[in-house]
Amino acid sequence: MSDETFTRRFHADRSDLERVGILIDVLQSSELSDTGESPLYFLPEENFRLPEVTFTAEEARLLGFVLAALEGRFAYSRPLRMALTALLGGETHQLSDELQRLPIMIEPDVDALMAGSRLARLEEAVSRHKTVCFSYISANGAKLDRTVDPYSLFQFRSHWYVVGRDHLRNDVRIFRVGRIKGPVRYATEKSRDFDIPSDYDPDQYRARPPWLLGPISGEAVVRVGEDRAWLVKRLQPHVIWVGDDSQGASLFRVPFADKKVLLSWLVSIGGKETALDPPSLRTELLDLLEAVQRAHSEPAQEPSELEVRRLRKAETPPGDFPIAAERLARALNLLTYLVRPGQPSFLPWEAFKQDLGLSPQEVQEDVGVINLVNFGGGTYALTADVKPDGVMVIRDVMADTFARPCRLSPTMAKALLLALDLVGETLAAEASPEALDSLRRKVAALVPDCPGQVAIDEFPMPDSNVLRTLDKAICDRTVVEIEYFHPYRQELAIREIEPYLLFHCPQGWYLAAYCLRAASQRTFKLERIRTARLTGKAFTPRPEIDLRLPRAGRAFSSDKVATWATLRFHPRWQTELEDRVGEYVVCQDGWLRVRIPYASEEWVVRETVQYLGDAVLEKPAHLRTKVSELAQTLTDHYRSQPPASFEEIV
Repeated sequence: MSDETFTRRFHADRSDLERVGILIDVLQSSELSDTGESPLYFLPEENFRLPEVTFTAEEARLLGFVLAALEGRFAYSRPLRMALTALLGGETHQLSDELQRLPIMIEPDVDALMAGSRLARLEEAVSRHKTVCFSYISANGAKLDRTVDPYSLFQFRSHWYVVGRDHLRNDVRIFRVGRIKGPVRYATEKSRDFDIPSDYDPDQYRARPPWLLGPISGEAVVRVGEDRAWLVKRLQPHVIWVGDDSQGASLFRVPFADKKVLLSWLVSIGGKETALDPPSLRTELLDLLEAVQRAHSEPAQEPSELEVRRLRKAETPPGDFPIAAERLARALNLLTYLVRPGQPSFLPWEAFKQDLGLSPQEVQEDVGVINLVNFGGGTYALTADVKPDGVMVIRDVMADTFARPCRLSPTMAKALLLALDLVGETLAAEASPEALDSLRRKVAALVPDCPGQVAIDEFPMPDSNVLRTLDKAICDRTVVEIEYFHPYRQELAIREIEPYLLFHCPQGWYLAAYCLRAASQRTFKLERIRTARLTGKAFTPRPEIDLRLPRAGRAFSSDKVATWATLRFHPRWQTELEDRVGEYVVCQDGWLRVRIPYASEEWVVRETVQYLGDAVLEKPAHLRTKVSELAQTLTDHYRSQPPASFEEIV
């Protein structure tokens, strides 16, 4: 090739290496002797090698459990496996056979599988600061072509979102990846299209209470009784605890963006000691409750139906997750894997799949590149020969030079941190708190500085002490005493349970257990468990316990419920309804009619009231009276309560 072509290729390769964390240094002409020499490029060993890191046996075992819990269920499963193979020197601590006894289960990331190459392209665009174009279906069903500078990716409640500057609106917007139709394309062929503004704060878009979605418009003062103040304290720092008054109730300052959603949350907490300030919020809450009462005090009015919108529930598509390690990083890690001391001379395809998560096609592609560099560049590290059932490897004189792994690429490093964020605390029984903290520090030290690029959020997070107790009880088969808040019965009850599995689904973390008081299997939401205490009493697993549903990441199945309610919702809830139901009807007045299964009348009554007029229960008719009665009870309560005030505490 010509000198110009060679120079262009060289700098392109140098940029590719930099994108996977390997920096080639340069001595400029001014630093050289005055002989007219060209710049000298060199690769310091510390720029290439993975920094020395030693994991204790406890930390390595914890990493193995993280991999086992997320294998085939995590959007970053493939780069996670590759990163752990590099970190643990080939000892990946395969625990897949032990997955059935793990105390936790994560639902598969169906959103990532359905998004496919769209999510992979967005992940790459966020890392490379590339502007993208795509067609997007808005909440009202309109399809528009969008051009976006993507700043961050977030996963919340099992859905992926991209945040960035929308060129159409010239403002930062949030786009749900599942609403993108067709391919995601780069807008230009440039290596970099934009810089993230200095005032962009990714924390503003991370998981937070639904009443904080948007610009802050006000602040409420909320007084909550001792029996449920702990629920509110777990929302810190999104709420500010000020102190307790002389009656033992807690006072909180609560900023909000959507006051109606805030008032709905307040109603869901309930309690005789709950109070609210300023007066304008109290007045608005009373007006909304009175509207609920009026809407349910007479026979339901049924406006004519315009159309039925059916939503096909997506099945988990086959195949691997779309997000993979960068191509160059993949080849470098494969080279290290092939020349590792003690590696057999022949490696079957299954070994590559098990240890690196690579398909035969990917291995063949990378072996071709490795052989080209080995013979064309004169590295003499190995000879790799692809056979029908695997790869034959002969180590060469410089094999040891490449036996130590190179630095983790940004994608591999992100996969490690995201995995620990997702399941780290839930594996507390498998390692001490010190081991978990130490592991996080060691992993963070290996991660390139890419703040806010990708985050997997949970809100609210379960209490770590409760998690640790339940984790241990599941592993040791020990009965646990819990304090559990029933939001629809509005009571804090004590239960003795036999815990079987912690599982995660789009609505949060749950516990599958056998309740001794109810003498049957029950599901408990972790955020509603105030305390958990080991009783010391052992139990034998009951054969009638059915964990198929929780192992599939589902807390509830409508297949087993014969009772259905019909409700009409305000159009603002269309997006939420599309996640919950298989079909809905658009009425003449624009509202949406849906059928929702329920197992408890208390649930459907309080659920209706909590929408504060944005939901009207139509059937069953006898529950409309109960909705009206509950709205009246809450109206009387908030009208009689004195305002929440800081004066006593101050």
